[in-house]
Parts: sequence; structure tokens; C-alpha cells
Amino acid sequence: MTTHQLSLDIATDPPAPAAVTVGLLFGGRSAEHEVSLRSAATIHAALRAAGHWVVPIGIDRAGVWHCQPLGRAPFPSAVDERAPTVTLAPGGAGQLLPGAPADAANDLPRLDVVFPALHGPFGEDGVVQGLLEACGVPYVGADVLGGALTMDKEFTKRLLLQAGLPVVPYRLHRRGEPLPDWTRLSDTLGPRLFVKPASLGSSIGAGPADDAASLAAAVRAALAHGDKVLIERRIEGRELECGVIDSEDGPIASVVGEIATAPQFAFYDYEAKYLDEHGARLDVPAHLDAATATRLRELARDAFHVLGCRDLARIDFFLDERGQPFVNEVNTLPGFTSISLFPRMFDASGIALPQLVTRLVERALARSPARA
Repeated sequence: MTTHQLSLDIATDPPAPAAVTVGLLFGGRSAEHEVSLRSAATIHAALRAAGHWVVPIGIDRAGVWHCQPLGRAPFPSAVDERAPTVTLAPGGAGQLLPGAPADAANDLPRLDVVFPALHGPFGEDGVVQGLLEACGVPYVGADVLGGALTMDKEFTKRLLLQAGLPVVPYRLHRRGEPLPDWTRLSDTLGPRLFVKPASLGSSIGAGPADDAASLAAAVRAALAHGDKVLIERRIEGRELECGVIDSEDGPIASVVGEIATAPQFAFYDYEAKYLDEHGARLDVPAHLDAATATRLRELARDAFHVLGCRDLARIDFFLDERGQPFVNEVNTLPGFTSISLFPRMFDASGIALPQLVTRLVERALARSPARA
């Protein structure tokens, strides 16, 4: 196994007078803490390349915010918990305040906009968005409701089904209920199942189930990450993704990308995604006929609209052996790591990463007067 190293430069020069000051939130309390670090490194480089002044703010696993020191150094591979603690001034339009008396001597900037590079609970689920709303700070991405709905995979499926969009057949299991009956589930969903937490990403706590014993083990593993578990039919076919960004004329869908997991992995798990550089082959664009690609892009825009997404999202699909598409998940802060499909799909669609992050920042800033 090999790991992907972060090596992005942080400029020391002061911002130009017209530069936008972007607070980049990363780390956080969720199990996707390390993935957030990788995404933030890529976003930071793109924001700097686009001419923005970036203030990296690392959130440690206890939820404390640390204004990371600037300097000619690699982007931090971990949140520096020795760095000054900060908070946002309530109603202070982005002014950072010292988080502790010992940090009061530090000269802290005012943020024009916040880019939450946070994955999972306490970052992508509407929680930090509510804080930013209360503090009067413009921010990139889904609002409180959109983040909460898409983070909860049960409610995502309910709304998509109500709107007539195809989703993978599933059953819900809650903590405290008797373990699901294998025979009954396999009769209704099929003999090959997949189990995952209802409110987590990056394949953490997820796994296949092919019999009663593996089902029980998978449910217990998923319950370690939340109170609700989805048990789904395992789709035999292709795994595809499509990015969506907002515009004044409506959602724009990227080209479709495909993930082909290496044979040594049972599915596209955390190791295949982030730890093994040979864990998967990423094809952008995917090798699809024109009609299928068009259909997936339409479904991506529809899902974006139905779930009240804003600014950006990645819509994940399965395409079964008969060519039937299923919406799998919707991610309102898709991965921006060096191996993530979202930035690659938009690059292949003619929007390079510095241009993409600038569009997102500008969308957030444009909302600010009306929101205030």
C-alpha cells in the first residue's frame, strides 16, 4: 500500500487589495477527518492559483477551530492543535475572534466567504452551515436543509422515490431493533446485499453481505457509525458518477465518470479509494453510449433539484447489467482529493479547478446581500 502525500505551497505574501479572503475549513469531528485534509489541500492550491487569499482553519477531532500558521511549508497533513484557537463573531460578517485569552494577541482576519472542505457529520450535514448562517458569513455549498437531507441516505431515497427517480431497493434497520432476518431480506432484495451507515461517506462502516452471518457482522459494523443502517440490494454492474454545479441558468452537469475497482477489492472501499494507488481505475469520461450518458446527466440534474442542493454536488449511480440506472448517493461536498472524480469530470467538461472553485466562491458571495 502507498499513501498520497500532500505537498502544496502556502504563499506568505499579503493579499492584493481586491483579493477575496476565503476561510477554508477542514478536518472536523467525523470519521472522514483525514479525507477532509486531502480535499482541503487540493482546494487550497486551486484557490491560491485563482488569486484568492486563503485562511486555513483546521478543526480538530474535539471540534476546536485552529487558525493554521501560514508560511512556506506543505499544506498541513494534520490539524496543528498548537495553532491559535479561533471562533466566528456572532453576526460579525466573518470576523474571526480569539478562541481563548491566550490567543488574544493574534491579529485575526475577517473572512469574506467560507469554503467548508468538510466531509461527513458536523461538516456536510448542515451543522456548520447553521453556524455560518447565524454568524452572517457567506459560504460555499448546500444550505442547512440541503446538507441535512443529503447526509441522511434514508431521506435522500424517500425524496428521490417520491419524485419518481430510480433508487436501489433497500430496507432500513435502526439501533435497538432485532437483527434483520436474512431469509426475508434475501427474498425481497436478493441474495447479494450491501450494508452501510445512513449518514456517513467514504465507504466507512460499509460492506457486503452474502449470508446470515455476514449480514449480522455488517449491520454491527455499520451501527458503530450511527443509529440507522441501510441494507440494499447489491447491484451487479457499473459504478458511475456525475458532477453538478449551479448557474444562473440552472444546474450544469459534467461529463460522466466511471470507477472500476481493482479485482483484489470486494467493492470500492476506503482502502481502494485513498490508500492503494492501484485500488481503482478512474475513467473520465466513462465509455458510455450517448443516450445513457445523456440520461445519467439528466438524472443528476433532477436529483440536484429534488434534494434542494446548492452550488455543487456529486451524484453517484449504479448501472445494472440490463443498463438500468439507479441513483445511489448524493454528496453535497464531493471529494477534491488528488484522485477524486468531481474535479476531473469538470476539467474534462472544460472547467479547470481554479475556475471551478472561483465560480463556487462567486456564487456564495452573490447570495450574501439577499441573505443578509
